[in-house]
Amino acid sequence: MTTLLDAPLKTAESSTSLMSAAYLLSAQRRLDRRAYLALLGGGLLAVLGVLALGYQIGFTTELGALVGLVAVVAVIIRPSLSLYMMLAAVVFIEQEQLVIPVGTDNLPIFHWPPRMAGFIERPIGLFLVLALAAMLLQRFARREQLLRGGALAWPLAALMACVGWGIIRGATSGGDIKIIVLEVRPYWYLALAYLLATNLITSVRQVHTMVWIIIAGAALKSLQGTYIVFGVLGGHIGAYHEIMAHEESFFFVALMLLIVVFVLYFRDKKQLIAMACILPFLLVALVGNQRRADYVAFLIGLLVAWVLIIYVKRRARGLLLTALISLVLLGGVYVVAFGNSGGALAQPARAVITVFKPDATEAASNQYRVIEDYDLKYTARKNPLGYGFGKPFYQPAVLPNIQSLDQYYLYVPHNTIYWVLMRLGIIGDLAFWYLIGMIIVRITHVVKRLRTPYLKAIAIYAVGVVFMEITLAFADYQLFFLRNVLFFGLIVGMALRFPALEEGKEALHAAAHRKSNTTHPW
Repeated sequence: MTTLLDAPLKTAESSTSLMSAAYLLSAQRRLDRRAYLALLGGGLLAVLGVLALGYQIGFTTELGALVGLVAVVAVIIRPSLSLYMMLAAVVFIEQEQLVIPVGTDNLPIFHWPPRMAGFIERPIGLFLVLALAAMLLQRFARREQLLRGGALAWPLAALMACVGWGIIRGATSGGDIKIIVLEVRPYWYLALAYLLATNLITSVRQVHTMVWIIIAGAALKSLQGTYIVFGVLGGHIGAYHEIMAHEESFFFVALMLLIVVFVLYFRDKKQLIAMACILPFLLVALVGNQRRADYVAFLIGLLVAWVLIIYVKRRARGLLLTALISLVLLGGVYVVAFGNSGGALAQPARAVITVFKPDATEAASNQYRVIEDYDLKYTARKNPLGYGFGKPFYQPAVLPNIQSLDQYYLYVPHNTIYWVLMRLGIIGDLAFWYLIGMIIVRITHVVKRLRTPYLKAIAIYAVGVVFMEITLAFADYQLFFLRNVLFFGLIVGMALRFPALEEGKEALHAAAHRKSNTTHPW
């Protein structure tokens, strides 16, 4: 029972409690204020440190290092993100700095900043090795199969064994180690890109995302090219042989091929609308870049894809065949009518004509390549087991000295098909063509097996890309450009995963169907 005597005691206790609470609140506020000041001071010191480091090494390098650090952490946590990052690097960032800067050509992804030039591996190569190592460690920890070679395991292994022989042959016969590394890097990147794709692609959603990245890359490059044509050059492109990266036109015509496949076979509406919006800018950039071989490659890729669509789309075969014949006839009329005309509209026709009958402006380039091809074949005949990497090829017919334009012109030729033959010999050349043949056969078989229209469309596109890649490899450094071989490896590895993705998707649907049909006793 509470008495009146207890009231003063309770009042005193209440006052003491309030005073304690006020003291604790005041102490907490002082602690919060000190923590805030400490964080503010630490933040200011960090900003000053970042600024000081930026002045020392350059802000571009510093930004690249910070982005690289974030990418490293992300890939260690989730290795599959490396596919998106790799593809984004390929379609967004140039391999070398351009004559007309566009911003993305200065990003240190495929080359080091000047202060770090000479390092044995490029940033993108270190990133690929990290992604592979992260994947292997995660699988080892989970006691899963470490590495899946996929459908091309043995053909790729055979080619890489021949590359190993080329390294030994070159290193033991006077080859320059720096140039050996330079020449071998594309083969190594091709193998890494394929292995990462065939091991890390596990869902159809990933394929959608990869295609969106390709579209986004084409959009950025198309806008950059259009800006150069009209904003920088005022519509006059004649002063430049090319306005963008040498290999950029390949990505432009590859997107055009994807548009055709979507229109003829199966369309993802959102992606098709996005590509249709890009197309006018893409055509401006493509014409401005003036790479004539890419027009021929596009025609070959288009023909291959169209034939495959005729094969798989049985109900529309007559219509598709008629449309193909009509298109060939119209194309022939266009080439004949505009082949000798001037202006941007006639440039694709002139490009096709000059491949077979060069005009005065292209004659010197064609003559250079004729001499180069002769020298390569001569070197290959003298070295049937392979000349090896790192040595200049023989010059029975002396090439014009273009070292000021290309310091490796006697090591890496335009015709990279002959480059493979010359460096690796007959056995290595057979291994290369065995790999290419198996890629075409395997992906064509995938096209035949698939039932998911979207995946089948992308597989048809992949076959067309393979033919375009090989066509350009006869003319324009295609197998040497790092962006091209990475893209090639990713597309091939992705397409060969489609049957497994479809089976997994169907298994999930079947499991969901069984679950929905389960009856419960209650």
